[in-house]
Amino acid sequence: MKLIMTGGGDSKYFSELDSHFYSLLSLSPTLLVIPLAEEDDDFEYSLERITESFSSIHFEEIKMCTDLRALNWDYLESFDAVYIDGGNTFKLMESIRQSHLYELLRRFLHRGGIINGDSAGAIIMGSHLETAHFGEHGDENDSELISYQGLNLIGDLAIHCHYNKSEDSEIRDFVSECGLPVLALTEETGLSLEENVIKVFGFAQATLFGLEKMITIKVGEKFCLDSETFY
Repeated sequence: MKLIMTGGGDSKYFSELDSHFYSLLSLSPTLLVIPLAEEDDDFEYSLERITESFSSIHFEEIKMCTDLRALNWDYLESFDAVYIDGGNTFKLMESIRQSHLYELLRRFLHRGGIINGDSAGAIIMGSHLETAHFGEHGDENDSELISYQGLNLIGDLAIHCHYNKSEDSEIRDFVSECGLPVLALTEETGLSLEENVIKVFGFAQATLFGLEKMITIKVGEKFCLDSETFY
């Protein structure tokens, strides 16, 4: 399984991560963009921004999917990577729940595809969406979404983006009440996850809030999620 996540900051923080992303791709790779966390009127702008952000990667083709219900395996398997853009986490998950994307992404990862998610696109990969509410500027749930379960692509781990240390008590309360660890990414933090091993990229450390302790993973360091040290 190969995942890339960024904490919601400017692309200038993630040039090294983009290079790593490129190293995981085949020659003349193709990318499918899912912009559904954004407002509908911003989909085209989202595609333009992402294309510009990945200008250092020579994609043969970049396509956008704005109707997940129409997405099928025959089409998805023609891509090397999927990029899930940021925006409102609950709007994004509502669209996913109305489709078969969960099953398709599981199959895509098993086949060797790569999923790259920013902000909301990273949060949904985790176990729980409550983290999207954290902080002064957290997402509002204006959708009809009731269940806050994420895609669970990385076990029990929940993902929090746009992390600020002022949110520590809020995160610890969640960990205590829900019994789920949280991986917090600042806007300058990115990571790759390959075979349950995290490597941190960007300009700021990742912070892992476990059930018993808090662990910091510095830029360039690796951490194995199979380790029980953070539980």
